[in-house]
Amino acid sequence: MEYSITNTWDGRPLSGEYDPVRMTLSTASNGEDLNIHVDAPFFGDQPVPPLGKPGEPCDELWLYEVVEAFFLNDNDDYLEIELSPYGQHFNLVLHGEMNLVKKMLPCIFTASIQGNRWTGDAIFPAAHFPKCVTKFNAFAMHGPQPDRVYEALYPVPTGKYELPYFHNLSVFEPIDMRSILPNNYTDQYKSELWDEILSEKSLSFCINTTWDGQPLGIKYRPAKLTLTAVDDGLCISVDAEFFDDKPVPDAEPGAACWELWNHEVVEAFFLNDDGDYLEIELSPHGQHLNLLLSGVRNIVKKELPCKYKVTIQDSGRWIGEAVFPISYFPPSVTKFNAFAIHGSEPDRVYEALYPVPAGSAKQPDFHNLSVFEPIDLKGLLPSLYTDQYKSDLWDEVKSHSQSKKTKV
Repeated sequence: MEYSITNTWDGRPLSGEYDPVRMTLSTASNGEDLNIHVDAPFFGDQPVPPLGKPGEPCDELWLYEVVEAFFLNDNDDYLEIELSPYGQHFNLVLHGEMNLVKKMLPCIFTASIQGNRWTGDAIFPAAHFPKCVTKFNAFAMHGPQPDRVYEALYPVPTGKYELPYFHNLSVFEPIDMRSILPNNYTDQYKSELWDEILSEKSLSFCINTTWDGQPLGIKYRPAKLTLTAVDDGLCISVDAEFFDDKPVPDAEPGAACWELWNHEVVEAFFLNDDGDYLEIELSPHGQHLNLLLSGVRNIVKKELPCKYKVTIQDSGRWIGEAVFPISYFPPSVTKFNAFAIHGSEPDRVYEALYPVPAGSAKQPDFHNLSVFEPIDLKGLLPSLYTDQYKSDLWDEVKSHSQSKKTKV
């Protein structure tokens, strides 16, 4: 199977005076794995990848001169492969759009530079691939900013987006690899890597768009939230870019901070069909703000405590982990949304997991419950969906609400 990358990321013909990237997919000599052969123009970008020797993994290889291939199935599980003319590689598996679950996967890769072209051959174990690959895309990148060139085998429509975003799975095109990886399409297909990923009892979400539906592009990796069941509650883990906004919240790390939404923050909302919801706000500096609301913007409890710890990493990301008692959640949560906010006005950035339709609103409103999407927490918080679920917090809220109605 042979492919040539002849367009920019947004569907324009390549304007450079060079032959395009050519990629060939075939069965490896062992009859089981996949061989990718790359024949690409060599631009000699500087600097070269500083990490990883030839044949070894190199984190953040996408920042350099690179050719990439993505293999996707109908469940939005995919393998991302990145290959450098200098011999480094970077291979990741993702479970949902931009939801990275494993990286630095091994492969056998050799590359050679000959004048203004380079060639590379990489062999990938069949078990790296998600079951039943159905779609494919490929990309190439080279050159320094602000003139960096982004190329795509299957681009987005011209003029639709302002920034390149290679995880736009909607533009991937069908691929049938039965002749190359026949076992990938059988019930007997076995991958310990993917079995482990799919068996984990957690839910992950990546905030890939602005509040009004524009892709974030490739400026930075988006904020990721992972929900995991713990004893008598739910752990929310945040992995997000650290922008170091000033000023920082006044409250001490670990304490509740009113109006935390005015700072750098990641938020999660859990809603039920009665309009009751839990709003959680987490700061990279360690503060939190947890609210119960009954009806749109109707706060009934605020500054609820939680266990929260955060670390700012040398990579420029921050990692937060907060644990919430199950009693904070309204009964039978059915919908969810998440947000990230950073920067200062007039350039403040508002990001949403589930945005409003583009052009439908003039300003962000994170309490627009109509755009929240379904979530199933039965696997993480099963008691939340039983008649025996007991929450003194929400019982008090409902009792107070009923009392007010009676007085009126």
